[in-house]
Amino acid sequence: MLHSRRWRSVYLLCPLLSLSLALPSTAVGQGQATTGIIRGTVSDVQGAPLAEATVLLLETRTNFQRTIATTTAGVFIVPLLPLGTYDVTVRAAGYQEARQTGIQLRVGEIVDLRLVLGQAVALEAIEIVATVPAVDPTRTEAATRLPDQAVSGLPNNGRDFLNLTTLTPNVNIVQGPDGDVLSIAGQRGIHNNVAVDGADFNNPFFGEQRGGQRPPFTFNLDAVDEIVVIANGANAEFGRSSGGFVNVITKSGTNEFHGSVHYFGKYDALSAQASHLSLTRDPEFQQHQVGFTLGGPIVRDKAFFFVALDIQDLADTRQKNPDRISGAPNGAALKAFIDTAFGGAL
Repeated sequence: MLHSRRWRSVYLLCPLLSLSLALPSTAVGQGQATTGIIRGTVSDVQGAPLAEATVLLLETRTNFQRTIATTTAGVFIVPLLPLGTYDVTVRAAGYQEARQTGIQLRVGEIVDLRLVLGQAVALEAIEIVATVPAVDPTRTEAATRLPDQAVSGLPNNGRDFLNLTTLTPNVNIVQGPDGDVLSIAGQRGIHNNVAVDGADFNNPFFGEQRGGQRPPFTFNLDAVDEIVVIANGANAEFGRSSGGFVNVITKSGTNEFHGSVHYFGKYDALSAQASHLSLTRDPEFQQHQVGFTLGGPIVRDKAFFFVALDIQDLADTRQKNPDRISGAPNGAALKAFIDTAFGGAL
């Protein structure tokens, strides 16, 4: 006998109404698992370091700014930066202004810059368009990054963001005690660590993501900005994981309104009948999944909002045959045990 179980789950994303406050001169204390670092050196054309040069970092989508001065060695380091696209401008007395634009800062990255200031003849800016290097020699861990273009552009059965991790090396789906789990670099699923915006997203008992495999538990795929999978060699800051680390960063509001609407459906009419010997059963794999995302400014350059909704309506096929459980028609033996055991407490 086929029995369908219908789950209706409404999940609001991280949280239902996420307010991101951009504080121009304050760094929020959090790990590099959700932020990045921009560092570099400033020198003149002869290679001599320029001390006390002013370095201005501007995130172009939110106008978030940080200003720092170089050391006596011409070095600057700006940690705990929100992710995004930055323009970096350097000024020093008696020198031409230097500028680099389009610097992509992704989760956990350290971006190294070298800015050279020419002697000021006329106050003209030098603009250099940043390019992403093919190899980052500062990183020792084996990390694979799935940007927003991959998350939004690739088909995904069920719109579960964890399905995309199998596109990275050394990641497989294996059978676990509670359903399918991720196996990273051959390790058991319980050794993995899944984080969303730096927060724990694990089911530590079975070694899965939060919610396990039994109910459909996920959030709107359109709200995912970036996924990083570290198969081995994660930095100590990530902690906890002896297997692999999955770090998910969700989108946030900017100075421009942006959003999306989605619908994902499965239908019984498109599925074949299940047949075994003389038995034929109609499938029940119906699924409706609908939702939206919306983000934008509350106060331009200062406060932003982002909200996402994902509604799921599923019908899964389950086997429920009481005769096999109790060995008698209609589950009589099982019912008799429940009625009498422990004084009828069951």
